[in-house]
Amino acid sequence: IGRSFIDFVHPRDRSTFASQITNGLATPKVVNAQSPENPKSTMVCRIRRYRGLTTGFAIKENNVNFMAFLLKLTFKNISDEDNKVMYLIIHATPFYSAFNSPREMVKKPIPFVVRHAANGNLEYIDHESVPYLGYMPQDIYNKDALLLYHPDDLGYLRHVYETIVKEGTLTRSKCYRMMAQNGDYLRLETEWSSFINPWSKKLEFIIGKHYVLEGPVNPDVFQEPDTWTLKLINIDKNRTQLLRESIIRIMNEVLTKPAEVAKQQMSIRCQDLASFMESLMEEQPKTEDDLRLEVQDADNSYYERDSVMLGGISPHHEYNDSKSSTETPLS
Repeated sequence: IGRSFIDFVHPRDRSTFASQITNGLATPKVVNAQSPENPKSTMVCRIRRYRGLTTGFAIKENNVNFMAFLLKLTFKNISDEDNKVMYLIIHATPFYSAFNSPREMVKKPIPFVVRHAANGNLEYIDHESVPYLGYMPQDIYNKDALLLYHPDDLGYLRHVYETIVKEGTLTRSKCYRMMAQNGDYLRLETEWSSFINPWSKKLEFIIGKHYVLEGPVNPDVFQEPDTWTLKLINIDKNRTQLLRESIIRIMNEVLTKPAEVAKQQMSIRCQDLASFMESLMEEQPKTEDDLRLEVQDADNSYYERDSVMLGGISPHHEYNDSKSSTETPLS
């Protein structure tokens, strides 16, 4: 009691926490303590763990432990006798690893969504992924999403990405491996979809809805990877890098299905327009005699004669101009 809450937030999560509060304050809204419809912003962050009555929150030792929480932030204006005071109310729900034993089979997985751009940069990962993968979303935003895939599965995933780009979706992939925070791999299947820019006809981003089937060898997904695991990950780095680059090329260079359809439609339109223009050019214009109505008075002016010609509209009311305009093919 009396301590600043941000003192207990992990140093890497403090800027995210502060920006959430700033965004909440900057959003124009009317809230009060009685309103049940207070808008909430959510974030995932690590909070320091209490180490017992003897040590409390002392930071004399180096091994400070943190635990992942889902925070729901709400602002409320609470009126007291003097004035209104704005309070930040935090509802914190702890995250636990989804696995209790090595290579645990998951019977009813809760799917989580990951979205990355055509250059591979991870743009979104929802908080349902935290118990399975152990990553804080803010830690892996704008990181290369392809680095999460197991090197031995990149050949298969290259084929998967080719199908996604060409067809737009893939109902369900085969089982492949994805790396958790602790450096071990879990097995999952994925439903894939993509977004094609309707103007440029190019791939904008790919969305994967992941279903975990089997947990990693180390069930504690929140644990930091050890040096031995990191060494194993870096083995055969050149080959895996070439495969990742080829997947990125597929996302940016392979012709998408909407682009192919648009190309076909455009060629059909061009053919239709060309045949329409040819038919117009082939039609012989009617002669002046056919167009002119019978006029009783032979002394009508050229202006009147022009006015009764259906094809010979000319800004100059001269007989010769009218004649030439009727003989000119339609443009």
